[in-house]
Amino acid sequence: MFRLMLVRFNRDTGEFDDYDFNKFCKENSVIRIEKEFINTDGNIYYSFFIEYHERRERVGKPDVDSLSDTEKEQYERLRDWRNELAASEGIPAYIIMYNSQLFDIVKRQPQSMGDFDAIKGMKSKAGKYGEQIIKLLQEVLLEPKE
Repeated sequence: MFRLMLVRFNRDTGEFDDYDFNKFCKENSVIRIEKEFINTDGNIYYSFFIEYHERRERVGKPDVDSLSDTEKEQYERLRDWRNELAASEGIPAYIIMYNSQLFDIVKRQPQSMGDFDAIKGMKSKAGKYGEQIIKLLQEVLLEPKE
């Protein structure tokens, strides 16, 4: 989903009237924000173009026990990869991907970049991480079983 919001600079208070913007961001899962500074006729605004998902109630942790042994191995490899990537970038792992997204990836087994479109929150991340994810999934499938 998308939303466009204008946040006006209040000359009386010397601050932006950003209450509605902040409330919206807290109540939804923001995927991407593009902003532009606007100064027109002496009025100052920020224009925000927001791509988001409506936040759902937490349904709990992914049911990893429901995965096959191969899928569990894929899930663990994806988690390790994500955690290492997050550590190298100095950000929390969930910023890169949620555990629920890793679980959905393992269940759906994407084979191409377009396959990520069906996984919530992954459409915009496929370009950056898709090839690495597909490679990790395939490596586990190709490993000899003991």
